[in-house]
Amino acid sequence: MFNVNIIDLKRFHGNTPNKVVSFCGLIVFSIAASLFYGGVGYSHSNENNINYAFAQATTVGENGQNQQLTQQLQPSINAQTIFETKTAVLGNNVKNLIILIPDEAHHGNGEAKEARFIEQSFLPQKAIVNKGTNVIWFSGDVSHEHKIILNGAPNSFSPSPYDSGVLTEFTPSHPVIFNAVGNYDYSSPEIDQKAEQKGFVMRGDIVVTDQPNKLMSSSVNSATNADTVGIYMVPTKQADEYISQFKGKGFSIDSTYSFKDVRGLARGTGSEQTLVVWTAGPNMGVDNVLAALKEIGPTLPYK
Repeated sequence: MFNVNIIDLKRFHGNTPNKVVSFCGLIVFSIAASLFYGGVGYSHSNENNINYAFAQATTVGENGQNQQLTQQLQPSINAQTIFETKTAVLGNNVKNLIILIPDEAHHGNGEAKEARFIEQSFLPQKAIVNKGTNVIWFSGDVSHEHKIILNGAPNSFSPSPYDSGVLTEFTPSHPVIFNAVGNYDYSSPEIDQKAEQKGFVMRGDIVVTDQPNKLMSSSVNSATNADTVGIYMVPTKQADEYISQFKGKGFSIDSTYSFKDVRGLARGTGSEQTLVVWTAGPNMGVDNVLAALKEIGPTLPYK
């Protein structure tokens, strides 16, 4: 930013090296002090801002714009956190993410008679994943069809362009692999006509990073083997029964969180639902995972 000519300095101060060094040191110190204090003083808030800046990574996305990507976020798939923030952060050891379309996800807020159970169209609504992660959508929305349209630059994910085709209840989409760091949004345009007329469209986000950290599941059995991660929603009054089913089919349970649903008292489910965050190790395989989910889904009391 500044060019200091040592020869010019010698002209004004003679050939004494100490004088030159002292003068240069004074310039460097003045510049550093100016940058550090910036005329506004130093405080703990400044320190926090600096720490926050180092926790972020600016990356040029496929569209050529600078994007703030949370590369240094500690991986977390805690059920309560996912409920409260609508976000899951995966580690670089997770190869597959199964995103759930929960029951009644096609309804918008404020629909009194058939309100959805949870204020998220997808579980998780936002996923922060490592580059190379395989993503699959699984529909738990009973008696409704969906289709996932993924937006992004050509070749930033494969297959590209991505159109899942029609997803009926308890069926998975074909997988998509994210090849490039960036922000990707997706939508499900084929939803309930009344909800669409009210301006409600199902949308979700995937942020792809070069994640430096591994996901350490809270489950002892899957602490280092969480190859595949997903979420299921079950009625709280039957949560123990369904957790037992998951474990019997080879899943590990990372965490659960129960909440009062936005629908209120629904026939067969009660007024409280539970998010079950599950993991599967490499010995299970994605095909076996999806087969197990397809078996569990129809046993749920959602109609």
